[in-house]
Amino acid sequence: MAKPAVSVIPGTIITGGELSPSTILAVNQAASKTPAQWRRFVAYTGVVKVGGSLAWRANNPGNLRDSPFKIGNVTGGVGVFAVFANMDDGHAAQRALYLNKYGAMKVRDAISKLTPPSENNTERYLKALEKAGVDLDKDVKSQIDVLMPAVAVSEGVIAGIEVPR
Repeated sequence: MAKPAVSVIPGTIITGGELSPSTILAVNQAASKTPAQWRRFVAYTGVVKVGGSLAWRANNPGNLRDSPFKIGNVTGGVGVFAVFANMDDGHAAQRALYLNKYGAMKVRDAISKLTPPSENNTERYLKALEKAGVDLDKDVKSQIDVLMPAVAVSEGVIAGIEVPR
């Protein structure tokens, strides 16, 4: 009797139930093409995201910890992060948080709260945002359209491999 297929990498199933043996084989094949530090997966109803950054796998371009719009959670290197149904939902949650909670704050102050030095190199993060055209001394609301894509780059939204289910 053949051994059942077992995933060779850790992962989280958010929606869609258990992975089929053929999906597990495809995930294992994708994992073999993935750098070791990103050998993880997040499974959704129609797709399994293998490798890439946590921000990409979780559809969470701002690496938000929580949101009323999340559909689940996934563990990352420094804690638990929200998972969104798709990248558009992740962007919408990030935008809502930034505008509703931090909108009147200077970008510099908001980023210091969002990316605490205990988990990030906040000064380097701020320099990267500034280099991307964000005015750190203006309020978040006035900078939102420049800030969000710059944060996505700083958070490292790096695509991996999508395996259909």
